[in-house]
Amino acid sequence: SGSALYNTYWGRDEELHKKLYPMSMRPQSHDIIRTWAFYTILRSHQIKDEIPWKDIMIHGFIMAPDGTPMHTSIGNVIDPIPILEQYGADALRYYAATCSLGIDHAFREKDVIRGRKLCNKVFNIGQFISRFIDKKPVGCKDLRPSDRWIISRYSKTVKSVSEYLDCYTFDKAMRDIENFIWHEFADHYVEMVKTRDDDAVRYTLYNVFLGAIKLLAPFMPHVTEDVYQEHFLRFEGIKSIHLAPWPEPIAIDDDAEAVGESLKDVIATIRGWKSEKKIALNAELQLVQLIGESAKILEPAKLDIMETIKAKELQFVEKADLTEEYTAVKPVHAKLGPAFKADAKAIVAEIAKMDPADAAKRLADGPMKIDIDGGRTIELPAEYLDFEKRLMLNGKAVDTLQIGDILVVIEQ
Repeated sequence: SGSALYNTYWGRDEELHKKLYPMSMRPQSHDIIRTWAFYTILRSHQIKDEIPWKDIMIHGFIMAPDGTPMHTSIGNVIDPIPILEQYGADALRYYAATCSLGIDHAFREKDVIRGRKLCNKVFNIGQFISRFIDKKPVGCKDLRPSDRWIISRYSKTVKSVSEYLDCYTFDKAMRDIENFIWHEFADHYVEMVKTRDDDAVRYTLYNVFLGAIKLLAPFMPHVTEDVYQEHFLRFEGIKSIHLAPWPEPIAIDDDAEAVGESLKDVIATIRGWKSEKKIALNAELQLVQLIGESAKILEPAKLDIMETIKAKELQFVEKADLTEEYTAVKPVHAKLGPAFKADAKAIVAEIAKMDPADAAKRLADGPMKIDIDGGRTIELPAEYLDFEKRLMLNGKAVDTLQIGDILVVIEQ
């Protein structure tokens, strides 16, 4: 209970004691609120007539994976040394940072693994950015919509993380940092700018990523220090990221964010469509149309979209000019065989010769009549035929995607 007084040099160095006392914060668990916390407050109040700290931070216990307390007698204690050796200190620190204050948490190794993956992600982003940077970029006026979007998202992340840390809400701070670095910066912005080589992208990559690893440094000090030493030290001059000033917001622009959010959704959806169709992400698309009133806000980002999705031509259109046409007609073999037996082969041959649109027109008035060998005529109902239809644009088959209020038309 005398630790707060002793640690601030009470009775030994009064000048230093005045600077240090009361302390900023006491971290402790919930099991000793009525003992250690109470006794410390009582003793300090009796001696100094004030409480020994400004804030007290109450954390919980790390429990066994099944949620029960760890006890050596039970044999359910998690030894941290093998975990540190396998995944590293930063990964374990990540897990600790995701645990909410005041709540006990069952240990989950998968969260440590997630921390390790975040370490790798940060390291790999550093390697990517190093290809762009040969000097410290100065301010840039010619920012693209994608640059303004990520700068605004970064600035809001700096603001939210700083506010969370001021009230010791480490789990929410960690959540915002991870979400920004992994799911906004890496998954979207980095993918948008891979083919660029201009001052705006160099300025944005450098300043946003440097600020992001500064935010991450208190939680994952080792990987952030490695990245800083390798990629930023020679430009910044400060010998450690942990001595660098805390980042400040660059610019918050809600209009740029609105454009950027729509931009990333369009790009991510088209790239996802390519993957689903087993089309290489670097394969060119002949034409992409963005249709609808909401698509207009993306016109300033035309170059960003074209470069990222590899579109030869990108059009912004108010209304769709699409037609639906029959592109194929096929026999339903499972029904033809049992119904027509020996004639099935001849019927299939006749179907193969048909124009899909003409066949659909003939079926509109009832069963289709087909002449087969021997001068015989067979009536074929619609249930024995399977038609394929495609949307067409100017006589060419296209695919469509719906992204919110925007209709995307793609000609491969």
